[in-house]
Amino acid sequence: MTAAIIRPLVATALLALAAPAFSEPSYSIAKVTIDTRGIDLGSASGRQALDRRVEHAVNAICGAPVFGTHEEAEELRACRSATRAEAEPQVRAVLARMTMASNR
Repeated sequence: MTAAIIRPLVATALLALAAPAFSEPSYSIAKVTIDTRGIDLGSASGRQALDRRVEHAVNAICGAPVFGTHEEAEELRACRSATRAEAEPQVRAVLARMTMASNR
């Protein structure tokens, strides 16, 4: 084969290998454990401390902007919103267990 024929074949092969990079973005699932030991969840300051820990976990999962583009900011907002929504029922469950334990 001549170089004129090989170059387009190589370029086509490289594009085929790169095709997944042009498809929908991939997502990974992250899990963060929030330690509630040492927090008095029965007090307003304890619940604020828990909220701060949740916010730190959300930031750890979603990260920070790198390029500062509009698309990146939207993705970050969506990640933070989805992560908070995912955490909310878990936080409510912890608070409910604490309330039930204190009522016994």
